[in-house]
Amino acid sequence: MTEEKVFTISELATMFDISSRTIRYYEEIGMLFSENRDSLTKQRTYTNRERRRLKMILRGKKLGFSLQEIKEMIGLYESNPEGEAEKSRIIAFADSKLKEIEEQIMQLQMLREDILTYKEKYENSRVKT
Repeated sequence: MTEEKVFTISELATMFDISSRTIRYYEEIGMLFSENRDSLTKQRTYTNRERRRLKMILRGKKLGFSLQEIKEMIGLYESNPEGEAEKSRIIAFADSKLKEIEEQIMQLQMLREDILTYKEKYENSRVKT
């Protein structure tokens, strides 16, 4: 039987271009779990499962999900990745996030129009030389 690859906190931090403190924070809030510390170096070690969890956390954050939403999605996925109830809940998360994004886009479009209106107003009012 082969031994599962383990990662130190610094290896994961480098791999994902984040700080060790960020990883410790995810551990503090129960989103990641380190294995027992290495007996020689006393460093936290993480399994490939935790590496995948960290990847999911960072992907979820990039997509705009809250840590609580990410935590729930990871829990659903890990409890039964093929289950219909879990898929439905993840789809509901995605639909909710898409609605938020659409609302943000509308707000940004309105802001853009306001800025263009003011810009045009000020350009037209400049003294011509």
